[in-house]
Amino acid sequence: MGRLFWKFFLSIWLTSILTGLTIGLGWWLLQQFAPLLGHELSSERHPPMLLPILAGALISLIFGALLARHITKPISLLSRAFHDAAEGHLETRISPAMGHRRDEVAVLGKDFDRMAAQLQQLIGAQQRLLHDVSHELRSPLARLQAAIGLARQNPLRGEAMLERIERETERLDTLVGELLTLARLESGATLSRERVDLIELLAAIADDAQFEAQANDRDVSLKAEGHFIAEVGAELIYRAFENVIRNAVKFTTPGSTVEIGAEIGADGKTLAVRVADRGPEVPPEEIERIFGAFYRGSGAPQTPGFGLGLAIARRAIESHGGTITAAAREGGGLEFQIRLPAQCPLSAP
Repeated sequence: MGRLFWKFFLSIWLTSILTGLTIGLGWWLLQQFAPLLGHELSSERHPPMLLPILAGALISLIFGALLARHITKPISLLSRAFHDAAEGHLETRISPAMGHRRDEVAVLGKDFDRMAAQLQQLIGAQQRLLHDVSHELRSPLARLQAAIGLARQNPLRGEAMLERIERETERLDTLVGELLTLARLESGATLSRERVDLIELLAAIADDAQFEAQANDRDVSLKAEGHFIAEVGAELIYRAFENVIRNAVKFTTPGSTVEIGAEIGADGKTLAVRVADRGPEVPPEEIERIFGAFYRGSGAPQTPGFGLGLAIARRAIESHGGTITAAAREGGGLEFQIRLPAQCPLSAP
């Protein structure tokens, strides 16, 4: 039992003793002044004053110990739980040990459980990200080493190997750039804002995507009217829109069209963007996971990329106070819904 227990216990016990002494003193005064008031108190009918005082002290002792234990036990549990979490045991949970309590201490225990679960999830995600980054870096580095080895063995192939080394170097540079963007978004860094017409920005991206899509027997259509001026990090929002649209162009089936639509809310303060493709079917349990870093769907075809585009898009949109979701389309494919406010938070969440 810690100091807090004894502080509670002594405070409650002393209070109870003082209450008993006050009652005893009142009883004694009543005995002294009763004759003056014309009343006689018979000692035969009333027990001695010391007996009720001792009984009250004993009862207050037991009650004080039980009450102090009731108050300090969950605090002791919380102390041990925080110690376990500090030691790295983030699987620690305290709510089951709280029993049926419904007070503020029980709420604190639930908050601790949510904190521990969130930390466990974040650290697990960082560990997975580190593993995935190591895996993604290993492949181009291995190809670089192979190209250098072949160039040394056969100098006549030096030109071809230099081209291969240049491609792998560009691939590494792209990967590092996307990782830095993702890290900046997840760190909650303050965003530099400027006023941008998001519908005009979306039209420029759709135009570029259509040129790329038509070269691969696909098409892109855009339905958006008016203007929507918002204070945003222009580069990040451009990356977010571009990543979603290019992802749709990449996975939609040949001969199909990627449909892009933008609609301004009735209050003029929100922009809703829709991007729909006819790509491969995504199982419902995998839809949310496509926004994770380095995630590639189990049924998706092998395509160039690192699996970071949608992860960057979600964090960029959310850093502006918006939302991005995906849902399966009837007949195959996915439909992305993006909502952005005109006035965004000053910093990432």
